[in-house]
Amino acid sequence: MSIERSETRNRRVRSLDRPSTESSSLSLKPSAQSSDLSSHHLFIDLSTELLRRGQSVRFRAPGRSMHPTIKEGETITVVPVAPFDIKRGDILLYLVDRRVIAHRVISTERKKGEAMTQPPTLSPHQLFLLRGDASTTCDDPVEAQQVLGKVVSVERGGRSIDLCTKRARILRLAHAWASRLKRRMIPIFPWARRLFHRT
Repeated sequence: MSIERSETRNRRVRSLDRPSTESSSLSLKPSAQSSDLSSHHLFIDLSTELLRRGQSVRFRAPGRSMHPTIKEGETITVVPVAPFDIKRGDILLYLVDRRVIAHRVISTERKKGEAMTQPPTLSPHQLFLLRGDASTTCDDPVEAQQVLGKVVSVERGGRSIDLCTKRARILRLAHAWASRLKRRMIPIFPWARRLFHRT
């Protein structure tokens, strides 16, 4: 799920000079107009500053790379997260090439050449490997300083769904298992494609 263009809502967003524990709402509205590039940069700068000040942000997420966990156009909430609190299965919002992307942590690794003198979870030189739930390949390794926050909930059907609960983890694992089964069955049994499309 990559955010390539964005703009703030017409409604007032809380000033950066007045930190608060409440979340700030940002809205993403993809557009082909070149003038939206400045709004895109404004969104990134504003959300980065809010998260670094300890506030959470909410915005509508474009893209389908996190389907079915996060569907296109749904509102997600992102909260600040410390690198040593990040664990496998978390959905991170990170910055790369002036874009922000929200993908799931698949695994972690150390930078090459780092001495094995401390636990990996406390390493300042740790790299995170992320992938969209609907993707088959991982993103380029993400460094701790690229991480802006952690996605904790998504709004769907008028209610907020907590993505950090045990139930959410079980659903994610079930979907991952079904996806692997689908990839293995379809090449062998082409008729199985219709079966999976019905589910």
